[in-house]
Amino acid sequence: METKKGFITVATGNERYYILAYNLLLSYRYHSQSPMPFAILCDRRNIWTEAFDEVVILDNPACSYTDKLRILDLSPFDETLFLEADTLAYRDLNGLWDYFQDSPDIGLVGGVKPNLPGEGWWEAENLGELKERVDYKVMCQGGLYYIRNNGKDLPAIMETCRYIENHYLEYKFTIFPDIPEDETIFCLAASVHHFQPVLTWAELFAYYPEVGCLQANIRTGFLKFRWPRSSSWIHKTAYFIHFGTNNTISPQSDGFYNREVSRLTYRPNGREERKERVVFFIRDAVNKSRILRAIANLFPKELRNKYNKVKS
Repeated sequence: METKKGFITVATGNERYYILAYNLLLSYRYHSQSPMPFAILCDRRNIWTEAFDEVVILDNPACSYTDKLRILDLSPFDETLFLEADTLAYRDLNGLWDYFQDSPDIGLVGGVKPNLPGEGWWEAENLGELKERVDYKVMCQGGLYYIRNNGKDLPAIMETCRYIENHYLEYKFTIFPDIPEDETIFCLAASVHHFQPVLTWAELFAYYPEVGCLQANIRTGFLKFRWPRSSSWIHKTAYFIHFGTNNTISPQSDGFYNREVSRLTYRPNGREERKERVVFFIRDAVNKSRILRAIANLFPKELRNKYNKVKS
């Protein structure tokens, strides 16, 4: 029997998350020669979900990070690649499957920290009955997960994830300590079941808040950037940018995400795109120059806000 593979993303609550998911879908289909089924896990149908191949409705959505955990049992595929809605593809994402051929039933991208005080996202002393089952600390980036939904080990992993979610506050995580979050839950579950990340996430995508010297054009598939602790360029190997929601919708964002989305929807060299390019160029130049920022700040605040705010 042929294995059914597909992609999935999650959008619940505010409509802006649906728009992000739709933009991700557009970018995938733009770059893929043979698009695979792409599903959305959500809390309602709307104009944005109509474009997806499959729509899976959550009966009791949390409208929080933990909705992502439901891909373990609700994905319509035998094997699933999950991508955050706040990502955009720059290459054919079908190439990602090759990296997870020998993956555990939950494939994470990240690294491992020693089980020592001060390392990782939790302290062993806070793990209660899980303490004796953890020998190292898995760290992952939640922009990408692989799930083998028909895997023999998945039921046990799912049970562990539910247990961690129900006891979340007891573990005193150093990130998201007060709100159950998918990354911390998956990482602790991976540590309990003794499987490690498939590879480092830096090999597959750019995490927008952390990269430097980012250059990109989603229409041509050009993507080039540096990691803060590395002098080398990463180019042609990265598949997508994980922006982080605040960098897509926040008034304080620099407009990079919106510029890239516009390249998917505007006609090449169209009037609106030319105008947007000029605005982006001016804003970028102003934000890099103290003198130009000082001049720009002489203009009325309403005018500056219109162009995504000049950094003071």
